[in-house]
Amino acid sequence: MKKRGMTVLLIFMLLCTGGCGKEDENKAEAAASETLDIEENNRRNSDEKNLGENAGRDNEAEGAPGENQNGENQSVSIEGMIKEQSFEVELEGWGKVFFVSIAPSEGNGHPGFILVKDGETIYTFPKTSETTGDKFVEVSAVSFQDCNQDGKKDVIVLVTYGNGESTWKEAEIFLQENSDNMFYLDYPDLAGYRVEGADGAGPGFYRDTLLEEYLGTQRLTETVGQIAPTWPDYIDYVDGLFGYFSEKQQIKRFAEGKEVWAKDVEFADEIHCFTVASMGYDGRLTLIVSNQGGTGFYTYSSFYQIDENGKLKKLKTSFEEGSSEPDLISEIMTVYSSFSMEGIRNYFIVYDQLKDSPDSYVYRAGSLYVEDGYVQEIPLASQRVLYAGEDYSAHITSYDCNGNELTEEEYDNFPFSYYEGMGLTGKSAVFEWMDVKDIQEMDDAETEKALRQVYEKFSIKEN
Repeated sequence: MKKRGMTVLLIFMLLCTGGCGKEDENKAEAAASETLDIEENNRRNSDEKNLGENAGRDNEAEGAPGENQNGENQSVSIEGMIKEQSFEVELEGWGKVFFVSIAPSEGNGHPGFILVKDGETIYTFPKTSETTGDKFVEVSAVSFQDCNQDGKKDVIVLVTYGNGESTWKEAEIFLQENSDNMFYLDYPDLAGYRVEGADGAGPGFYRDTLLEEYLGTQRLTETVGQIAPTWPDYIDYVDGLFGYFSEKQQIKRFAEGKEVWAKDVEFADEIHCFTVASMGYDGRLTLIVSNQGGTGFYTYSSFYQIDENGKLKKLKTSFEEGSSEPDLISEIMTVYSSFSMEGIRNYFIVYDQLKDSPDSYVYRAGSLYVEDGYVQEIPLASQRVLYAGEDYSAHITSYDCNGNELTEEEYDNFPFSYYEGMGLTGKSAVFEWMDVKDIQEMDDAETEKALRQVYEKFSIKEN
């Protein structure tokens, strides 16, 4: 069943706010157990020569034309009926019926398809109205299977046409949609691609002409076997038309943009690595590339997402240019989720350590969130450790972001007490980091695999 990429279930709560900073603005494994893939050789003789030409094609059907599975003659006789592409089949909501293929009365017309029961036509499958000068050659294949993965059996037909010089196959897809299936043709701009069938004695089918167009442009109409596994990729394609990209698509585009984000760095390069994480609730993955090093322990990070046009986009941040940024290269971060009328936001607790002189170290604690293509750091508390005097002892001063002095223990606990004081519960975010050098010589497919492996290790778990 297709679930629209942008659908998010929001739980709305009122938060007690206070304190510091800028707060709280807050698969296709087609189940084709009863697939009937009846290819062109249904029309051919079964002599040894033709058997050799048609090796590997599936000719089994649920019932021979004109007979039920007990071999009893059903006397199905329809004008123009293509017997070798007409079959008895069990369909949800219809029971046991005959699917009948009917040749067009004119050479440049389209074939028709109906359901027959007890000698009566009980349903006519939807047709498109357009006509071309191309000549109908044959119905090449008929298959009954759950194409759109919603639990109901659909009908896939391949029809061969010709123009006097060459022939080709076109797919006609008839879908039975489950009533609770949140389907992509709900997009208003795609409503015209849905061609409904005539009313019948049972549930109707519809033609998805956008799917047929997609299969044609992708050259996936030679066999039913090519069509069967394409549904997830097709859904990704449709979502991409509207700016929604699956995790698989986003990772693929990260890999294709490796030359942008996997460059060597000239300084603070003792550590240079990347990770992929889901930082928010908008369905967008975030690629984080961080490098760290130098006598001052400086860290610099870049953040990337895939925008609504499917392009790699470097995110803007609140970091001050030239200043040390949070040390993000960590396997575990504490994260707090806030709920408001504007949605859900994840605050990742981050730290920074900076040696600003031979005798002085500065430590910072804050939180970071990613929202609407922007990375915001919220300062929470800071601490300075100065080594001075004859004994070179440590003099420690700590403050919250409002300038209030803190004890060492209060500083250590401040990020947690700050968010837990709002009634939020901390969770653990787990990250997997990989050295940038490990993927620089990889091709796109290898890089995609590496990115996917990194992302699969990411999780947010209850403490």
